[in-house]
Amino acid sequence: MRKIDYYGQLILISCMLLSIPIFYFFGVGAGLFFLGCWQIISALANTPAFVHSGHKKKITIYWILCIADLLLIAVIFLFEHALTENVILVIFWIAIGTAVFIAVYYLRIYHRLIELLSLRDELDGLTKSKH
Repeated sequence: MRKIDYYGQLILISCMLLSIPIFYFFGVGAGLFFLGCWQIISALANTPAFVHSGHKKKITIYWILCIADLLLIAVIFLFEHALTENVILVIFWIAIGTAVFIAVYYLRIYHRLIELLSLRDELDGLTKSKH
């Protein structure tokens, strides 16, 4: 199931990047929104697996980055009238750039988790075999 989740996220990123010539940055923005929601749900479901497999620090970094990025977006909406347009644009582009980094970071640590769990299952099968 984790592999389906992982490859689904990769397909979404690919579609997002391929949509740039057609939809310009609207496709990237929509793709980042859906990918971000998908990854947050995936991370919520897989955080216990990350913690139990020795990747607690990596998933903690992911959650800190997510919260920081969501706070940047919240600042834009909460202080929209108090900030100048240029400040809003700078914060917005920092949040978008950070979201891309977070998405790639999660995919990398998620892939490592899948490999580790796959190897662990394979080794468990070898030690339990009667050969």
